[in-house]
Order: sequence, then C-alpha cells, then structure tokens
Amino acid sequence: MSQVPRIAVGTVQPGADALPTLWGLLEAFRRIGVQTQSFYCRAHFPRHDAALSITGLSARYLDSWLMSPDTCRHLFCRAGCAVDLAVVEGSYDQLGASEGPGGRLEPLCQWLDLPRLIVLDVARLETCCRPNLPLGAAGILLDGIADARQGARLSVELELLWGIPVLGAMELAPQLRGELARVPRGDPVPIALCRQFADRFARCWKPGRILELADRGEIPPPNVCPGCCKLHDATTTVAIAYDEAFRCYFPDVLDLLELGGARIVDFSPLRDEHLPPGTDVVYFGSGHPERYAAALAENHCMLAALRSHVRAGRRIYGEGGGAAYLCQQMELPTGRFRRMAGILPAIARLNRQPQPAPAPVEVVCAQPSWLGDAGTRLRGYRNSSWSFEALDGTAHQSEARPSGEGLFGTFQAIGSAVHLNFAAHPKCLQRFLWPELPTADFADRSALPCLPQW
Repeated sequence: MSQVPRIAVGTVQPGADALPTLWGLLEAFRRIGVQTQSFYCRAHFPRHDAALSITGLSARYLDSWLMSPDTCRHLFCRAGCAVDLAVVEGSYDQLGASEGPGGRLEPLCQWLDLPRLIVLDVARLETCCRPNLPLGAAGILLDGIADARQGARLSVELELLWGIPVLGAMELAPQLRGELARVPRGDPVPIALCRQFADRFARCWKPGRILELADRGEIPPPNVCPGCCKLHDATTTVAIAYDEAFRCYFPDVLDLLELGGARIVDFSPLRDEHLPPGTDVVYFGSGHPERYAAALAENHCMLAALRSHVRAGRRIYGEGGGAAYLCQQMELPTGRFRRMAGILPAIARLNRQPQPAPAPVEVVCAQPSWLGDAGTRLRGYRNSSWSFEALDGTAHQSEARPSGEGLFGTFQAIGSAVHLNFAAHPKCLQRFLWPELPTADFADRSALPCLPQW
C-alpha cells in the first residue's frame, strides 16, 4: 500500500485554460515548503510546461487510454511517494466513456482516489450557463477574477449554490497572460512569469484546506509493475539526443530503461561531433529542429556519425521532430529545403497550421522491425506539427490512411509521426535492451519497411 497526498486539478468549461492557476498553485506550495510532483492526464507534450522550472521535477504522464489501472498506479506511486503532494492536471469530461479515444482525467480520479478540484473561468461564468460539476467535486479554484471583491462575492455565491468550498482564486492579469501567449511552443516558461502568476494566486488561497483534502488513504498496490527485465549480462547503451532542438521525452521511459539495465547517456546533435562511445541505440525525441535547421545541417561530423552507426547494424529511433531530423530533407515554413541526416527514406514537412492538440491514434505494424513484430499494436498521439512523404515505393504500405501517419523506415532505423510512451508498451521498451544483433541479420532485414496498417 502507498500513502501519497494527492489532488486532481481540472476544468469543466470547454476551451478553458487551467495552466496559469495550476502554475500559481504549484509555485505557492513551493513557497511554503511543500514539494509537488505534477502529472498530466494525457501522454502527449503540452504547448507550455512550467513544472520543471517551478518544482525542479519534470512532469510525469499518465493516460487511461494507453495504460491499465495497474500501470497508472505504479507510475503514480513511484514518483508521488518521493514528494509532499502529487497533482494530476487535465479536464473533466461531461460525456463519460462515449467521449472517444484518448486519456481522460475522470478514470484516473477513480483509479487513484483523487479529490477533484475544479478550475472555473470567471468570465465564462458571467456570460454562460453555469457548468455541471463532476460527482465528487471537493473544491473550486476561480480563474480570472478582476479583484478581491469579485472573488469574495463569487465565493459566497458558488459555495451556497454547490455546497463546495472555494479554495483559491487567480487574478485575470491580462498582461501576464499576453506574455505567456508569446512564449514559443515547446520553450520553457520563464520562471519569473510563473512567480508573477503565483503572486496573484497566493493573495487568496487556502493551502491548509487543500492539504486536508489531499491527505487520502492508501492506494492499493498494482498487481503488475511495468518495466524491463534485464536480458543479458552486458549493458545496452542508449544515447538520448538532448539539447535546444530535442527535449521532449517521457521521464518514466528513461527511468524504466535504467531499471532494466540500460546505460542512458545524452548527446547534442547541435554541438557534439560524435555519438557517445559504445552507443547501441540512438533515441531522438521530439522538439523543434526547424528552429535550428541550419546548425543541424552544418554539423557534418554528427551526421556522418549517425550514418556510420546505422551502417554498422545498430539501431535508431526518432519521433516527431526527431524523425524529421533523420529524414533525407526537411521543408521549412519558408518553403526552403534543408538536407538532414538522410537515414529515413522520407521528406519531413513542417505543417504551417498544426492541430491545437495531438490526436490519439492506434497503429498496427505491417512489417517487423527491431521495435516490434508485424501485427504489434501501438497507441500514442499524432504529432500534428510534421508530415512525412516517403521517397520510395516500399513506404506506401498503409491501407486506410495516407503514409506518414505512423511508423516508417527500415528494420533498424525507425521514424514515428506518433509520440509513443513506451511505459505503456513494455514489450517494445524491452527491445531497447536487446544485445546488438549480427550485422548479417540486419542486412537480411534492412529492406523491410515498418509502416502502420490502419
């Protein structure tokens, strides 16, 4: 059994943004000495993330669509037991299970016994019908109050209406929200901005009441713990591309690889001239390589090192922006093309108008690869920033959807248009720990494409 103080924080109004209130809450707790761990309720990377800047801990990712209740409990308890308070962020749906695919906050509240705090956008309360609160709502956080007087009035009205306490309020602060809107997608939110949000939240909140709600009973232990079993005595070295261009990874994946015996090392495709010594697998997460396309294309030593790595029969995986870097060429918003690593037989195109949120997708591998056998089903979230156009006929082996929607490449070099949280796919995660296969074995299979069959 695990004792983890915990709360869920989410919205019920369509289109409402709880992030300023959430960040104000995290920073306000930090100021009174409460260490928090932030969790997202969907395993895709948000437009803005300030958790690391505020708490010193990277946000973690749970997902009721990708993961079983046991997996969610294991990942939650593993990170939550080390802090004073675990905070799960998302939105409460009002449609239940019929909403469609994708992770939802409500099942996590049930699996993890989370008290539900509701963030209410004051402007929407004044102009729209008041929303229905989810069953079990334990407290309200107001967002966008004009001043303390308005906050006090609404607190009295809402507590009388719903019988639920108002536990905090965030001021409107239009100038600060305008500064947040100008932070580029994927860039760290300046800590000074988070502190200013906290200044406005900390004027009107009740930390003692929130911590009382968070002091829940123990969470039943999971029946099965996700992870990797060590497959051999030798250590597999997994090199992680990490710098300004590539920074999007699921922390639990890296932790589970290390627990399985992998040696995790990082390198910079922008500045380093070679891969770390002894690299077996190269792992490119997503990011924004288009902002550094010239520097990446001109680092010829790193490009040559990656090609030599593949020629030697070793493995490589890239998703989203990482897959774009591994392609033959990258098309930028200006229409200009840049030559990239030339490992994946495709052209990457940056979409000028990506979807506001990654869409949940399920792919089925039509051909075997080092990551999974033919028929392997993988769930994740489509990176809407990139599209991939195959350059050879072998890449068009998807049926109901156009190519470039899922996995593509060869047996040993795999690109993905989908963000895959391998903590939800332990069999794939375990393949990172494979011993290096003989070069001849790769040569026999290197022509096999790895595309999804929808």
